[in-house]
Amino acid sequence: MKKSCNCKSSESEQDYFSPPVFNGPADGILRSTTQIGPAHFSVKLESYSKLYERIGEKYESGIFEQGGHKWRLCFYPKGNSKTGGDGHISLYLQLADTLTLASCGWEVLAKFEFFILDQHRGNYLNIKESGETRRCFQHTKTEWGLAKLLSLEIFNDVSNGYLVGDCCILGAEVYVTKNTGRMQECFSFIDEPIGNSYTWEIEKFSTLDKNYYESQPFIAQGNTWKLRIHPKGDRLQAKGGLSAFLHWVHDGGPLSDDKVYAEYKLSVKNQLGHNLQENTGKRWFSTSTNCWGWCEFISRDNLKDSSKGFVVEDRLILEAEIVLTSTTKRLP
Repeated sequence: MKKSCNCKSSESEQDYFSPPVFNGPADGILRSTTQIGPAHFSVKLESYSKLYERIGEKYESGIFEQGGHKWRLCFYPKGNSKTGGDGHISLYLQLADTLTLASCGWEVLAKFEFFILDQHRGNYLNIKESGETRRCFQHTKTEWGLAKLLSLEIFNDVSNGYLVGDCCILGAEVYVTKNTGRMQECFSFIDEPIGNSYTWEIEKFSTLDKNYYESQPFIAQGNTWKLRIHPKGDRLQAKGGLSAFLHWVHDGGPLSDDKVYAEYKLSVKNQLGHNLQENTGKRWFSTSTNCWGWCEFISRDNLKDSSKGFVVEDRLILEAEIVLTSTTKRLP
């Protein structure tokens, strides 16, 4: 007769623990088992019960570097209630070098996966968002993660192996798919910009025989300008009078789409009195249209009439004033 026996088999103790069964990614989270641990960072949390009772809302790990950036894990042992994590543990990846990114408007696109060590079986629970999900980290949104990483019921059950001997081990892998140096642009208007006036004294005016002449450059609020005149007029509508233009000197390439707005005055000084021959304009200056003005700024008759005072001792004085201009600041 065979005797009955209630002794245990020779299989190792860990084989008596049945791994938890997870449903499919109905919650948008994919959970699977892997023998390979996290390649980029792990943190061992000992005295977990004290952490749960005393740490407060979250625990922040030390910084680790991956993909050219600094990161840390943010662990919520009671769940992040602000994002619906009640009844769960929550885990987030936080971008730690935000001061650098904020100063230059950068974004970091990254995918990440979380790990929890099953201490009974020696494998890891791999947890990630389902699908090909990339998250955009920037200075206004530094944390991305999973509010419902794992239910507290499953996590606290010692037989599952995630919390054993008041200790758990968490990890993460981070894959930076793109660093984007997003261009930031700040546009504004400046009244009476710095260096907004310029005077050009043109000697021997009657001897000028070229089609046009340009002044020396002057700078107003960071933009470089020149004055341009056509002594005998530009185009037929000038009728031999003086043509005068404001020219934006653009230092970008020919395919650049840079532009600047200006409200400006051009005037020929009356050297015998206080009256000016003055015209005002308001225009956008661009790489394709960088010169604006008047084909007949002052008539030929007024130039020749010495009593008008516009040409005295064969000298003409042209003045420019940038009344208002736009500024566009860009951070690369």
